[in-house]
Formats: sequence, structure tokens, C-alpha cells
Amino acid sequence: MNHTDLVLRTLSNVRGFYEDRVYLTPVIQPPSVNAKVIVIILFLVMVGTFTSTAFAQQFKEPDYVISSGEVLDFELDPQTATLTIFLKARGSGELIITLPRNLIDAKSGSEDIDFILLINNLEYHFYEETITSSDRTVIIPFRKADSEINIVGTQVFSQVTTAPTVRPQQQIEKKITAELGSEIPEGKAKLLIFSDTEWSGALQASGFDYTEVVGQRDKSIIFDCESSLIGQGVFGARFQKMTDEGYLRIVAIQNQKIIDQSSTEAPLGEMIINGNCVSSFGSGGGGCLIATATFGSELAPQVQQLRELRDNKLLQTKSGSAFMSGFNQFYYLFSPTIADWERESPIFKEAVKLTITPLLTSLSILNYLDIDSEREMLGYGIGIILLNIGMYFAAPALLITRLNKSLKN
Repeated sequence: MNHTDLVLRTLSNVRGFYEDRVYLTPVIQPPSVNAKVIVIILFLVMVGTFTSTAFAQQFKEPDYVISSGEVLDFELDPQTATLTIFLKARGSGELIITLPRNLIDAKSGSEDIDFILLINNLEYHFYEETITSSDRTVIIPFRKADSEINIVGTQVFSQVTTAPTVRPQQQIEKKITAELGSEIPEGKAKLLIFSDTEWSGALQASGFDYTEVVGQRDKSIIFDCESSLIGQGVFGARFQKMTDEGYLRIVAIQNQKIIDQSSTEAPLGEMIINGNCVSSFGSGGGGCLIATATFGSELAPQVQQLRELRDNKLLQTKSGSAFMSGFNQFYYLFSPTIADWERESPIFKEAVKLTITPLLTSLSILNYLDIDSEREMLGYGIGIILLNIGMYFAAPALLITRLNKSLKN
């Protein structure tokens, strides 16, 4: 075998060796389902974080005017359709903010509805609002302790969401308590309407014509309701839910008192409230029901005399104010009924006039006295009371006794 044959044989053996070998190429297995889910979640979180930050930074701050405070920042949450306002209050003040509809809005279908307003996470119902086709201007009062205001709508940047409608009853009770502590103009009452749905109703009262109202969610109505005019003031209201779902509650208040209330959660539920208006007699306004019915007008000289005596004499001292407070609680138990009887019976009216004339005459004495101290008020007051006891009880008793003796003789 020559050298050439040896080389050829060697090459042939080597080629056969490699041809007999099986080469294993590493195979990359596809990731499992769990791994895919984890990757997708991490990707969405990263995208969501980025887009939320970008979204929050891209809107222009709405125009506003603030008193007794400073707006620190705005934050818009598209997931809950909420505009959050962070502020630093130096005292009780007011924020007037104009909200473009292309920033945030509140609608039910094509109809505007109220924003839900939260101040320090407590819902505030009765704010003032001016609505135009392009924006909504809201006037929001705040206190020194308030630092955050949330305005909740139904859509921001055309992203429609469902506005939260769950309103705990505790929040309604807190609002009623706050309203009972606020001042209502004299001779007026307030009807508070709490709801998370559409409603309609009608209201009528003494001095307030029959009025139909419709709405959705919370509203308030101030109406005339005075008991010191010709007769006892009365009011009545009838309201109904316009949907099967949700709740409706109405509360009438006057002079820091609830005068009637009702609520319903029934489908298309209906309710009626009514009652007497609370008189302001003894608190600086109003008049005497019996005297007004007797002499025909609140402007009658006798009624004016009673008002001047009350305002210029009795209410100027602590003892006089205490007397009026106790007297009113007793007086208004029966005076509305007597006033009604007077309007129904002219004979009874004349009898009442004859009966109260001596009382009015004795009370007129106080208008001519200078009362400068609690002691003088107590002295003159006790004297007037004893004088009337003598006229109305002692003198008739003495007369009856003498007549009885004369008849026996």
C-alpha cells in the first residue's frame, strides 16, 4: 500500500465515522402558560403606570378663584372620573372653579346631572352651580380644616364610567344635622331631598304657591312657611321615585327642627309629608295668632302693641326672655285651634275680643315704664300677673260668691 492509498482509506474511515453519528441540536421549549401570564401582567403594569402618569400631566388646570386659601395641585383619575383638588386653607373660604366639559362632566344619557362633591371625604350636597354648553362653574365653600376636595363625575376625556351612587345613611344623617345647625331666613322652611335616582314631586305651603319639581339625586328647596299671619301656617309635599331602583328621602326643617320627613326604597315609591309651620313668635318675629284672628290683621294696633312689648321690653332682659320661652311652649298648644274657631264663628270671635281686652289693657302699662334692670322686670312682671289673676279669677269669684249669698237671702 503506497502512501496515497493510505491517505484515501483514512479519509474514508473518518467520513464514515461522522456519518454514523447523530448530532443533538438544543431545542428551545416554548414558555409555559403561567410564565406568559406573568409577562403580560408585568407589561400591562408598566404601560398603565406610564400612561396614567402621562394622562395626569397632560390636562390643563381649570380656571378658578379662591378666597382664604391656596390651591396646591390638581389630580385627575380617569378610572373613577374624579378630579381631586389639594388646597391649603387659611380659614373659611370659597373656591369658584370652572370645569370644561371636555375635562370632566356628569351626565345621564344626554341630560346633565349633579357632580358628587366630597370635602375631606365627606359628601357635600348643596353647592351652587352655573351650567353652560361648554363648561360648568361650581362654587364650593370650605373650612380651615379642609385640605382635599373631590369632584366626581361620569366621564373625563370622553372616558365614560359609572359614577358611584352608594350613599351611606350615616352621611345623610350628618348632612341633616349640619342643616339643622344652619340658619334659615325667618318665616321660611327648607325641604331637603336625598336620592340616588330620578324623582318628581309637588310642594305647597302658606305663602308658597303650588309648585311641581323634578330632579335626580340631592336637592334643597327653601319655601315660605309662616305661622304668624292670619292663621296657622301649613305645608304639604308629595314625592315619587321615577325608577324601580334606588332610594328617596325628604326632610322638612324649620327653626332648627324637623317638622316632618319620610323615605322610600320601593319601586316607583311614593310618599307624602305635611304639617304645621313652626312659629317664630318669641324669637324676634311673627305675631300673636289669637290677637291677629281677633282683630283681623297683623297690622292691627293691638297686635302691634303686643309685638312692641315683646321686642322692646320682655326680650331685652334674661327673665323676660325666659318667660317668653316658657309661655310660647304653652301658648302654641291651643292658640292655632282658637284662631281657627274665631274665623269659623263671628260670635266666638267677639267673645274672645271681649275676653282679651282687659289683658291687653293691663299689658299696655309696661310700654310706659322704664325698665332698666332684671329686678324691675321681675317686679313689674309679677305685678301685671297678679293684676290679671285678680281681674280674671278673683273678681269673678267674689262676684259669684256675693250673688250666691244674695240669692239665698
